[in-house]
Amino acid sequence: MEMTYEQYLGELESERVHVTTGQVSAAVVQQATTLKAGLMDMAEQIATGHLSQYNWEVKVPVGDPVSVRLEMNLINVPMAEAQRLDPKLLERDQPYPVKVYMIVEGEQLNQSGLRIDELGDADAVSDQPNSFVTPLGEWLVNQLSALTQNRAAQEEDD
Repeated sequence: MEMTYEQYLGELESERVHVTTGQVSAAVVQQATTLKAGLMDMAEQIATGHLSQYNWEVKVPVGDPVSVRLEMNLINVPMAEAQRLDPKLLERDQPYPVKVYMIVEGEQLNQSGLRIDELGDADAVSDQPNSFVTPLGEWLVNQLSALTQNRAAQEEDD
């Protein structure tokens, strides 16, 4: 799947982006069946040629819930901040491969409150969604662990 900068922004503005949202606990979001459901949903949307976002609102043991998402983009910028896609970095009419990114957002995750990493090319995720369950799960465990440690340390300082 490829899109130009203009096509990507057009998809976002037309509100044709498929968004799935659910609330889960930290334990449930780390289960392979939960991750697989998100990846399968992304794979189905990739097959349609439309952009997609899969969002889990995760209740964590300490503090406010965090957002854990799978999103499609041309570079590692959250969909909500797509206007930050710099036309100096991306040619307007050049097609770019669409990629799936893993995003976690929440207070005390890190200094910016945001972590975004590439999971893989959208076509690869669409073709083999099950092969991405383990890397997504490992990434998620690391992010939730860092969040828990940061929040625990903050509580000790308070």
